[in-house]
Amino acid sequence: MTKYLPILFIVCLITGCAGYKFEQVEMGMSTGKSEDAYNYLKKHSPKKPDIPHLYELGMTGHYANLFAESSKAFENAENLAEDRFTKSLSKEALSLVTTDNLRPYAGTHYERLLSHYYSALNYIYAGNLDGAQVECRRATNLIQYFKSEDDNYNFFGTGFLSHFCGIVFEAAGELNDAYISYKQAADYYQIASKKTGISIPEEVGHALVRVSKKLGFNDEYRRYQRQYGEPLIHPNDSGELILFYETGFVPRKREKTLTFPILKTDKFGEDDNKDNVKFARTLRSREGMVVEDIKLEYLLHVAMPSIKSNRPRFTGIEVTVGEVTTQGQLIEDVEVLAIETLEAERTVILIRTLVRALGKYLIFRKAKKENKILGAVVNLAGIITESADTRSWQTLPNRIYMVRMSLPEGNHNLKLSFLNSNGRVSRSKSIQNVEIVPNQISILNYRTYD
Repeated sequence: MTKYLPILFIVCLITGCAGYKFEQVEMGMSTGKSEDAYNYLKKHSPKKPDIPHLYELGMTGHYANLFAESSKAFENAENLAEDRFTKSLSKEALSLVTTDNLRPYAGTHYERLLSHYYSALNYIYAGNLDGAQVECRRATNLIQYFKSEDDNYNFFGTGFLSHFCGIVFEAAGELNDAYISYKQAADYYQIASKKTGISIPEEVGHALVRVSKKLGFNDEYRRYQRQYGEPLIHPNDSGELILFYETGFVPRKREKTLTFPILKTDKFGEDDNKDNVKFARTLRSREGMVVEDIKLEYLLHVAMPSIKSNRPRFTGIEVTVGEVTTQGQLIEDVEVLAIETLEAERTVILIRTLVRALGKYLIFRKAKKENKILGAVVNLAGIITESADTRSWQTLPNRIYMVRMSLPEGNHNLKLSFLNSNGRVSRSKSIQNVEIVPNQISILNYRTYD
């Protein structure tokens, strides 16, 4: 039994070492010092940065206008994610003995898709619309891969990404690609709407009407016109502004301790009753159950990840240019994606966690029979090394809104009005000299953290 102790204590030390404090990153972003946050992350980067760290580098780099560095970080994260879909058996096995934090983290599906959104924006700001289109095609291929690999794929994030890619393709004059993306966006929004609460945005329908008409798809044009109505006609000397407003932070994963009683009548651990998986399924139904001491053999403590809603102060936006005011529409709810994704994975995580905890329990029982002190040490080591996997992309926004408006040619001053939960303006911000080019689309994003 003593051969397990060095492993448990070494892992304890490894998992206990934090590479950086997220609060430092959050403070830098919230105070408009994203470059400080980026430099802090660079300073505390391990020799082989993991995917969450790369996501944070990419995000802080994006807001610090370090577009090339940001895209490189996102590219490195995506390359790692692709590799990790082929599981590392050694780390998988070790995680059953120690902690889920040693499992290779590949990023959630929606995180991987959103990394392409920010990479595409990086290219747009760098004046490279071709690069933005490449990111959109990569995102489209990734969605197709997710669909082909999972019959129960939840389509989280796919509606928004396809919508965004439709805009990018339309801005580049690639109307066929734009039409396909808008059509996919309508389908994907509809499929995921029961979970996300976001139905097909009005603008997606209008885009389908507008683009099908330009392409001469007369049957489709008439069908979409009946379904969504005719969009406003833009004057020939006007262009379009599309602003993506990102608000708050996605809620962070936290560790939650759960208890599961092993009863004296269970007889688990005897020679003919050591099926950890079978007994883990039995324990699952006992979450939080109160048992009299006389019936209790052992109280199993396990650590599980959890997420609680943490809505930002600002829950909407209005953009005013001159006498024209346009209200933003919610097109992505990242908080819902995070909560629903974890909820869908909860049963699998819980069973795996219980199987691991039962394995440690059996080691403890055997060690205790040999020596009470050794048993106590093994039990302590098992408890210390049991931690929930709370890794995630923490700098993501809570929600994303979109404003699309037609403006005359020239430079314009934008007034952004941020709305509270009552729909009232709580704060305003001006953006000066936004250039609008006739018959072109200008794409911007803006972030608040309240």
